[in-house]
Amino acid sequence: MTVESLLRTMRETGSLTQVLMASERLSDAARDEPTSVDALTAAIEGEDQAVAIAALHAVAHIEHDEPDPHGAAGAADTVLAEALRDPRAFLRAHAAWGAARRRPHLPSIAPLVALLTAGGLDGMLAQRALEAWRIDASDVIVDHLTVALQTRSDAPVRRRLTETLGLMSGPGAIAALESIALDTDEADAVREAARDALDDARRGDAAPRATTPVDPGADEALTVAQLFLGADIDSGLRTVGSGNNGGIATLLVRLGDALLAGSDAGAEAHSESPAIGRVLTISRGGDATADGDAKAAPDGHAYSQIGLPVAVTRAEDAWSNYIAARRGIARALAAHGTVHAIHLRMADVGTLAAWDVARAAGIPVIFTAAPDPHALIESLELAGTLTRENFGDHDARDRYWFRAQLVRELAEAAAHTVLMPREHLQADLQRLVGIDIDDPAQYTPVAEGIDVSVIDAAVAEAREAAAGAPAGTALRELTGLLEELPPHRRGLPLLISVGRLHRVKGMSTIVDAWADPALQERCNLLIVGGNLARPSADEADQLALIDTVVDPQARAARGLLIVGHRPNQVAAQWIAAARFGIPGLAAPHGVYVCGSMKEEFGLAILEAMAAGLFVIAPRRGGPATYIEPRRTGILVDTTDAGCLRAAIVEGLGLAAERPDDRAAASRTLVSDRFSIHTMARTLAGIYATAHRRRTAAGLPRDLETNA
Repeated sequence: MTVESLLRTMRETGSLTQVLMASERLSDAARDEPTSVDALTAAIEGEDQAVAIAALHAVAHIEHDEPDPHGAAGAADTVLAEALRDPRAFLRAHAAWGAARRRPHLPSIAPLVALLTAGGLDGMLAQRALEAWRIDASDVIVDHLTVALQTRSDAPVRRRLTETLGLMSGPGAIAALESIALDTDEADAVREAARDALDDARRGDAAPRATTPVDPGADEALTVAQLFLGADIDSGLRTVGSGNNGGIATLLVRLGDALLAGSDAGAEAHSESPAIGRVLTISRGGDATADGDAKAAPDGHAYSQIGLPVAVTRAEDAWSNYIAARRGIARALAAHGTVHAIHLRMADVGTLAAWDVARAAGIPVIFTAAPDPHALIESLELAGTLTRENFGDHDARDRYWFRAQLVRELAEAAAHTVLMPREHLQADLQRLVGIDIDDPAQYTPVAEGIDVSVIDAAVAEAREAAAGAPAGTALRELTGLLEELPPHRRGLPLLISVGRLHRVKGMSTIVDAWADPALQERCNLLIVGGNLARPSADEADQLALIDTVVDPQARAARGLLIVGHRPNQVAAQWIAAARFGIPGLAAPHGVYVCGSMKEEFGLAILEAMAAGLFVIAPRRGGPATYIEPRRTGILVDTTDAGCLRAAIVEGLGLAAERPDDRAAASRTLVSDRFSIHTMARTLAGIYATAHRRRTAAGLPRDLETNA
């Protein structure tokens, strides 16, 4: 199809996710159709913001775009340059993204530097474009960066400019960096960025180089890395539920341990595969001085923290850490010796940075793919929140397009792609993401798992405490919290939810649903999660929404307890206590509620089921694959407070019906299908196969030249 016919089809038919998928076809059509610039420009200027973004990316793909006879830039470069200055913020970001795939266009350097100073994803995309142009335009870029440094005094902007100087080549960049590094009047973060860049330049490894694949042999164990930079992960899971420290932090700690504990079983299941001998879990460091060194026994589960200079108070801030993340990941991997595979999850800055490092180093990447944010886009479009006319404005905040494209690229290019089970997995991935998962050599559904032994221990303690045995520390703390309730509310069952205070987790929606007077009289609501002492922007937003429903001074009086995050084992004991009750303070037969707008799998839901609680969970996503409606839980549209309220009311009634039978069935299901050890055995085979294929294939040709 021609560009014009594709544009017409995109405007007239299809959902927003279909526009995302059609964007690739539009770019392919435009690649060899330079005369399509006018049609694409008209689309960029149109009211359909989703098609405008697709058209802008198509312009970036145009080849054979010759300059005019007077030496001016070709039409495509001119369109991109104009988009870099467009008053619509979403177009500026996508123009920078598109510029990275083209030849240097000197008039675009100034607006790219201006965009760089803004930080966030916009700044990162501008940074990547300038880095892509460094071979042919380094001196000019250095001049622009130097001028910007002369006019900007704010340290965060100066750090970004200095960091970008470090991506350039030539004596001009080195001289500027040395001057900044030695300037005692400069902010520490700026000087640190200069020193890091100089260190890389002196070692000659500003980007990690490819390594020759090493076959560990039959007797040598594999080293596997796993990563999530949205959290500072420790073996004790002390910060789970605070900020972005959600279920993935728990998963990585438990999974790393299970990979090591199950290495013998894994070797038996995959007789040709070496066992997993070391696991390196890479996460965000507590401050920017973290050196990335692994802290653990050499042959155990090591934890490496990456120092990131920008504190993340909102999701957008994280993208400003891209270069620091890339550098830190490369150093952590190098410090840990040979890494045979790296497992990435999430469409975030850590995954992007690690993907770049792994490609350069020739390390096989395993990627866990889910239709996120695709399913969320669909939900918001169905609700009328997202439309063709406002998609770009929302995209400028939530970065749907970039995250969606990153998921698709990694799913198709990874050494192996792991899929989270969902009710209509193949159809959903084809419909929402545009990938065909028929090839078992590339795609494997793997259910996430929990450590059932942790839940079993929590259940045993809660059962004994309910029978009159002395309570442990965690249950004594819960007792103290329940004693804050007025006497007439003591003895009601607990409605409990554990998770981050973030809008996608729907905690404010849960409160809104529960705040109905009739429902309030039936249960108390306990929300475990969030950093209440120093809330992030997302946490503060959720708390503000909750406060509009329940006066913060009247929370306990009305039966609402918002207690902040707790370690995973404490949360497990409180979930178990909701099942058995606490004499004189909480009745048995409580209910667990997950109010997430979408839940790709739902580890906290599984933990609640393993503890024997009746659960309320989102209809969309993974929970539909394991919840038996009205027996173990209820699936509901969690974006509708009325529907959620009705489900909670029904759930409170069902929770008291044959509770022991339901608890046994739920625990058996979780133990049989969703144990962390089952997950570890499956992944161990995938890691070994990916490494074996990588070793057999040798270095890709484009990496051999850099090795």
